[in-house]
Amino acid sequence: MTSLAFLAPVQVKTNDVRRDINSVREALVFLNQWPKARRGPVYSCAVRSCNAAIAGQMTTEQARQAFVGFARIAGVLAKSDFSPPAGADQKLPVSGRGP
Repeated sequence: MTSLAFLAPVQVKTNDVRRDINSVREALVFLNQWPKARRGPVYSCAVRSCNAAIAGQMTTEQARQAFVGFARIAGVLAKSDFSPPAGADQKLPVSGRGP
């Protein structure tokens, strides 16, 4: 069985309380507590992704990204969670043009 722990926690903020979500199971607990009136397609996608990860049909990282997408759209993502692509920390060449 693969680990369901996230490599990096997802920090969410609700009612001025910050909370780290550290695993697929914690994400599901958070999602299950989400108000029914505010559930929509992105919520459903995150729940399906977490359940798929638990069933071994999706990676933990894919479920994490679905949860991050939900948190961002729902407005509860506490801090930016944009993971830079590989090599993104390399300096870009200067074009020689002025501002």
